[in-house]
Amino acid sequence: MNKNRLVWEKPWKYKEGIIISLTLLMLGFALEYSSNGSGVVHLINYPNNLYFGGGFILLIIAISVFGKQWAIKQWLENIPAAICSIGLLLLVSLLMGITLQFDDNAPTLIKKLGLSHVVSSWPYLFANMFLLLSLGMVIIKTLNKFKWQKAGYIVSHLGLWIVLFAANFGSSQLLRLQMEIPEGEISNVAYDNATKSLHEMPFAIKLNDFILEEYNPKLAVVNNKSGKLRQGKGKNMILVDSAVSAILFDWQIIIEDYIYSSARAGDNYYFHNERGAVPSVLIKATDKNGAIVRGWVTCGSFNKQYQSLKLDDDYSLIMLFPEPKEFTSNIDVIQKNGNHQEINLQVNKPFKTNGWKIYQLNYDSELGRWSDVSVIELIRDPWLPVVYTGVFLMLAGALFLFWVGSKNKTEKSK
Repeated sequence: MNKNRLVWEKPWKYKEGIIISLTLLMLGFALEYSSNGSGVVHLINYPNNLYFGGGFILLIIAISVFGKQWAIKQWLENIPAAICSIGLLLLVSLLMGITLQFDDNAPTLIKKLGLSHVVSSWPYLFANMFLLLSLGMVIIKTLNKFKWQKAGYIVSHLGLWIVLFAANFGSSQLLRLQMEIPEGEISNVAYDNATKSLHEMPFAIKLNDFILEEYNPKLAVVNNKSGKLRQGKGKNMILVDSAVSAILFDWQIIIEDYIYSSARAGDNYYFHNERGAVPSVLIKATDKNGAIVRGWVTCGSFNKQYQSLKLDDDYSLIMLFPEPKEFTSNIDVIQKNGNHQEINLQVNKPFKTNGWKIYQLNYDSELGRWSDVSVIELIRDPWLPVVYTGVFLMLAGALFLFWVGSKNKTEKSK
């Protein structure tokens, strides 16, 4: 090996790789700055992403066919280019952690350099294209010298290339929308929080009913002065249930009565199922000296006041708001041709229609189980099958390599 090899003298090594990587990084920052931080959204938006992606594939093929004697082609097929391309992508990705992403209040210079939106910036695009170019050239080189022993290597690398390609050129077609629907109403318009825009859906959704089930509330001890929950070793809270007797810090807590849905009348609580009704418990608390306090405790609601039980001068017993157990939207999905389907939409159990996935996302948390509004999320990702294909190829290639390795080891041992 010639230790005095000049830069750009064949064969290219790490020196050229570092220069190319830094050049791409500086060029990316220069383009970002000159465009006032507008990024590459216009390039990766549909249908430009298809044109740009198709052109990039043709570029890889053209270099492999017509550039057989080119130094850059030979360099892209080897380890130095792979290491440098991975290093550049890691460096740009690390820059993402320096500043808050998509922050409207970021300094002007940060925005102009694209550091406030790294994933849609020129440096990030160049880093990904560099890696895809190097990986693509390696795959074609291996295909030209195909051997069955290399099949796993080719398939796994091809899967990785497909995943990276789809992530870069397909991300712009991912739509994540939200639809807020009151009970009894129909909507076919969803809102995009990212772009602050409205989208008309190819179907409509009617909310027939929203049902929320809650866990029993919990009791906790709070400091009267600071308002902070008391923490300590052992049990810090009590789950409300009928006829519960438990030790909570310095008090024995006995639940004498528990009403899941109640309203106050005078000094007592009675069952009531009106809008805003609250869970309530009648508590008997005894301290270590035998002193007894007794009274009602409730967490309150959007139209009912909470009530605590003062244990002593320092602490009081309070009820925490019940945590949601399960919430369901009974909806009708109505197609443009008039066909409709009634479903019970639950969390993590999406409904698929017209290339969209419909998720149960949220509700009016201030109203709790009395909420009459359901927040539904609608997701469409046409490139997801492509990503799945890439992942499947990566797994298949890994399994093949494992099988070949095990087979060769067995033959050597024999």
